[in-house]
Amino acid sequence: HVPPSRGATMLFDPATMDPFRSDAKRRAVMGDSRCPAERQREVEAAHPGITVPPVAESGSYSVTLDAAKGGELGLQVDVLQGRHLLPITAVTGGLAETWNALAAMDAKLRVGDAILEVNGKRGDAAAMHDELKKKETLGLVVGRAMTYAHLVADLEALIKTKSCGPILVRLSWHDAGAMMKGKGGCPNAAMRFTDAGEGTWAASAGLPTVALALLGEVSKKYVPDLMSNADLWALAANVAIRLMGGPDVPTRFGRPDAKSSSDGIAENNGRLPDGDKGVDHLRAIFHPKGFDDRAIVALSGGHTVGKCHIERSGFDGPWTEDHLQFDNSYFKDLLVKSYIDETTEKGNLQCRHAASGTIMLKSDLALVEDPAFRKVVEEYTKDQALFLADYTKAWVHLQEGNCEGLRDEL
Repeated sequence: HVPPSRGATMLFDPATMDPFRSDAKRRAVMGDSRCPAERQREVEAAHPGITVPPVAESGSYSVTLDAAKGGELGLQVDVLQGRHLLPITAVTGGLAETWNALAAMDAKLRVGDAILEVNGKRGDAAAMHDELKKKETLGLVVGRAMTYAHLVADLEALIKTKSCGPILVRLSWHDAGAMMKGKGGCPNAAMRFTDAGEGTWAASAGLPTVALALLGEVSKKYVPDLMSNADLWALAANVAIRLMGGPDVPTRFGRPDAKSSSDGIAENNGRLPDGDKGVDHLRAIFHPKGFDDRAIVALSGGHTVGKCHIERSGFDGPWTEDHLQFDNSYFKDLLVKSYIDETTEKGNLQCRHAASGTIMLKSDLALVEDPAFRKVVEEYTKDQALFLADYTKAWVHLQEGNCEGLRDEL
């Protein structure tokens, strides 16, 4: 692993002024009555180093700048090792500014967009950066709104619109939960593959279909150019936790994606917990992942959001009365509510609180049956801030399990 290096690089400071600048300003105010073909011919005749497409492609646009014919490029980009793209941090003049004065609105080079390809080179920020330095014709493919802020905004819109925070948390949990210290497994989005392995585990039912469908448009926009699927799943969960009232969990980046189901874990043998088992089972699952009893209770507090779906898990119902609120209600319910055994239509034993309709599984009730677990439950019932702090610590450990070389910035 090579430590990430970063630098904002100014490429080709502008040396000339755009001769159409005042005319472009007039057209911006008064409108441009020329047809696209006429406009394109005029621009290309006046500026032989520029080719302007009349309409940009959805999500990206193409730019051709001929640095060999004179003029400076006039772009500032951010170079970070490990990235697949070059974020545009400033448009400073030269050919880039001329392009913007004449291009259609949806084909203007903008801060916040990112260069995805330079002269056919893609996926390697360093190689693309080297291409930009050449005094020759540069064919760029630029993605719109490709920053961390845009990504978070898109995730927030999705979560608020679809109320899908809990399943995104579950997606990240099951992706990362496959890991065991010394026995492989890591958050690598192997659930994308449903021919074998993690994508076929009964414990993860609904995730390769429902959760990934919800993330589909966001994935299409940002993966793999900005990030991996595994990084997206981790970040989506953390944004969801925050939006539901939970802690603002830090996310680091650099998780590589599985290329096939064989890059994941074949069988769920002691990797993920079963809801119908108790104290010994919880310790057998979590201790090999590096979690102590306190962390087991903290992570179990994630059941403060979400609910069981009979068609996926065989269990049915929410754990708390507000399944979209991330707080310490789960622990309060464990200590205060009385639950009655019932069997679901799938034949699974669970416990239900008659008045509220909320449920607990055997693995939940184990937290108040074991003295060591119960002590932590009582602490979290009295101190929500303590629970959120402990949850954050344990959750980050889970999301980064068996990962190397993660970086703070996307």
